[in-house]
Amino acid sequence: MKQIINKSFAISLLLVLLSLVFIGCSSAKKYKQENILLKSEIQRRDSLRNVIINQAIDDKLITPVVQSNTGNKEVDSLVNAKIDEILSKLNTSKNSGDNSYKLEFNKLTKQLEFYSKMAQTKNENTTTKTANDKTIIKVKKIPIEIEKPLSKLEKFLMVLGIATLLFIGFKTVGFIRNKTSLWV
Repeated sequence: MKQIINKSFAISLLLVLLSLVFIGCSSAKKYKQENILLKSEIQRRDSLRNVIINQAIDDKLITPVVQSNTGNKEVDSLVNAKIDEILSKLNTSKNSGDNSYKLEFNKLTKQLEFYSKMAQTKNENTTTKTANDKTIIKVKKIPIEIEKPLSKLEKFLMVLGIATLLFIGFKTVGFIRNKTSLWV
């Protein structure tokens, strides 16, 4: 019985060694890791625009000129004539685009008249606010499989290892056969 156990042990040991040789000597897959840098930036830009529009102005101002009344008709007529002469020289007007003004003295109605026209105005204010909310940087490792063929030295060492294991296996089987009587 002891001999049967020794024989089965020797055979199973031989099979284990041979399977290790064939599995261990195969071409190993090597992996290379490649780093990829992903950068994502979230940018937000807000604009605020205020527009104020003032309507056009059309204005008219009429001021009556008071006549001199001292009781002396001669003095009053001279003073009133001189006032009319001075105020007549004030007649002026200006125009610029849609804006204008005019100042004149009306001798018939004895009034100083002022006309003004101002165009519509527009006041615009724009405020821009830029905010970088997040900057996300991810490093992602992607494995890339690289199959490398065996070199001549690796093939030679594999054959030498297999030959050595076969030699040791045959010597072990021969030794066990000599020591047991079941192999005869």
